[in-house]
Amino acid sequence: MKINKNQRNWIIIGLCLIVLFMSIGYASFSSKLTITGTSIVTSTFNIQITDIQEKEIVGSAKAEESSITSTTATFNTNLSVPGDSITYEVKIENKGDIDANLEQMTIEDENNPAILYQIIGISENDVVGGHSNKTFDVKVTYNQEVTTQPENLNSKLTVKLHFNQNK
Repeated sequence: MKINKNQRNWIIIGLCLIVLFMSIGYASFSSKLTITGTSIVTSTFNIQITDIQEKEIVGSAKAEESSITSTTATFNTNLSVPGDSITYEVKIENKGDIDANLEQMTIEDENNPAILYQIIGISENDVVGGHSNKTFDVKVTYNQEVTTQPENLNSKLTVKLHFNQNK
């Protein structure tokens, strides 16, 4: 079979076009694909003690000045006779949108053996959900088993709450 010059030119042009289209296709499929994006985290972690109220006074007990900071509550009481007690209600508010876990609760007192403390309604590993409140009670009592009157009937108790983000 004999191919003339005109047919040969058309075959060469056709083969060149095929090679050109194949190289364009290869280049388009072998290019690097880059996807970029941006994300913004707007969560807040904001938990604090917001209020202390006297809930119950028994006997001749007197509440002195109490104070709060964001994670500390301090109670000053004056107890006169065995059996006197004051119960305080403490309010915690989670103003953020991240759940908070009570990792540790530290209690500092004046080590007066005539004074007993009890914390009711909260314990370590309790969770306070985002945008929610929790209350707990602190009860300060004059120990009924004390046989001699101590010199100091004033008590000072500080409760420190250490919160972390709930996992």
